[in-house]
Amino acid sequence: MSRRTVLVHAGICDDRMWDGFELPGEVIRHRLPAPLDETVGTEPAAIVGNSYGGYVALDFAARRPDLVEKLVLLDAPLMDHDFSEDFMQYVRQEDALLEAGDIDGAVELNLSFWCPDVAERVRPMVADAMRREEVELDDVELEAVRAPALVAVGEHDKPDFRAISERLARELPNAQFAVIEGAGHLPPLERPDETAALVRRFLSA
Repeated sequence: MSRRTVLVHAGICDDRMWDGFELPGEVIRHRLPAPLDETVGTEPAAIVGNSYGGYVALDFAARRPDLVEKLVLLDAPLMDHDFSEDFMQYVRQEDALLEAGDIDGAVELNLSFWCPDVAERVRPMVADAMRREEVELDDVELEAVRAPALVAVGEHDKPDFRAISERLARELPNAQFAVIEGAGHLPPLERPDETAALVRRFLSA
């Protein structure tokens, strides 16, 4: 078991998404958009990230492999993925709403697109997330990641994210793949007990 575990929340959430997500040992919640380097510090840790937080974790693992003991990617994106028209339609709708200053409309769009089953729990977090300026990250060199990785995707997540997760499991040097039954894009919220148990088993192996 890693001595420390750093949790990186999804882009439409904040660190409250980890409430009730139980892991042993020292658990540190990273808050976007602060640099992950500041939270991890100089001691190696296991990094667990969901959605955009998974991409942040993956980027850190490629840049600082000496500081990542294990890596857990939950429904993480890859920016060089050829996204479907369904996904790009969502992106265009969100851009139009934000450009018009319609934060409420953008909130409702994101809740319905990403997490309808847990919309009321995410709602208090997502409005602030719409105003948060996310850091632009470059494409990740997957071969630079040395840590053992668990790549997991919710059973009901968008097809794009299933394809990305399968690709990550293939291309990361030391990865295993899992599907979280009954979950969508935010497994720590949608299936917290099952997701935490999966992560605990991986970190303890």
